[in-house]
Amino acid sequence: MDTGVIFWHRADERAFFEWLERISCVESVKGEGQRGLVVRLKRRPGQDDLRQFLALAHRYGLEMSKFAKFETNANRDWFRDPKMFWYKQVFGGASSTN
Repeated sequence: MDTGVIFWHRADERAFFEWLERISCVESVKGEGQRGLVVRLKRRPGQDDLRQFLALAHRYGLEMSKFAKFETNANRDWFRDPKMFWYKQVFGGASSTN
């Protein structure tokens, strides 16, 4: 995950990490120097997990294209919906399916 997050207050930083750590598929969150923030997952994100990652990334202005790897046949209908706020940031505006 990105390291260039700007927090405007300690409470904002705390809210970011508390939200991230509450996402049910997250096993651990750790800063690892040049690798940045490393988020280890217990399992592949489900629909609610993925929607939370997208909302968190949108809220804090994080790079979202990395979430494209979580597209599956099961989530493609809602995840690739071009009307959703994340679509262009995740898929670069391409409307074709993989």
